[in-house]
Amino acid sequence: MALTVKIMFLYYMDVSRLDVDHARGLVSLDRVTKSDKYLKLNDKKLSLGAEILLKHALSKIGIHDPLFSVEKHGKPFLSNYPHIHFNISHSMDYVVCAVSDSPVGVDMEHIQGMEDDVAKHYFSGSEYEYILKRNKKEAFFELWVLKESYMKMTGLGFHLALDEFAIEIDDEIRVRDLKDRGSNGFFSDCKLGCWSVVGGEYMLGVCSKTKIKKPVLQTLENIEESNPHYGTIIRNESRYRGV
Repeated sequence: MALTVKIMFLYYMDVSRLDVDHARGLVSLDRVTKSDKYLKLNDKKLSLGAEILLKHALSKIGIHDPLFSVEKHGKPFLSNYPHIHFNISHSMDYVVCAVSDSPVGVDMEHIQGMEDDVAKHYFSGSEYEYILKRNKKEAFFELWVLKESYMKMTGLGFHLALDEFAIEIDDEIRVRDLKDRGSNGFFSDCKLGCWSVVGGEYMLGVCSKTKIKKPVLQTLENIEESNPHYGTIIRNESRYRGV
């Protein structure tokens, strides 16, 4: 079945109230196996919640039977809908997913203290200068999520060295090719976006080769209402006292 995504779906969601036991029955066996390896309850919620949010997004374009596989460098894809691309990320209590008809990468980070050593050693000179001229903490995470979303979009992830490209933010956000392989030094086919979300507590970045839109907040209540066959995915607090 040929499906076309006219615009990108970019959803993020708080999974802190997710019922882990119930969620295990709503995701793929591989995701259950992966989540079982985590010792902390919150890590299990993030792992399971990411796929639940992704399936919710995929259902918006008529995909109810996704089969997940992994590319050479670890990027997941849909083996039964190879022309539909997606990416997920998570941090603290939130997960984010992007779905598109072209390669896409997304990253979300909880804004904490700026890691100056990381910025000095792994960011380009122009990126570090950008940080110094602005709110250092916010600028650092702004660049970080954009860099990681680009790396994930390429499918290479951290197999792509951080010093091979630089993010430049002006009237628009562009990726400069520091190895001079792009058009006029830039990868002109990349479109990037970055937003401060959850009251400024998180930074969210996305990179794709198609038009991007602002992220949309979803809730566990939204998921339940849109997928009544899921049952109740919000945990009963009385069952988890002391956890």
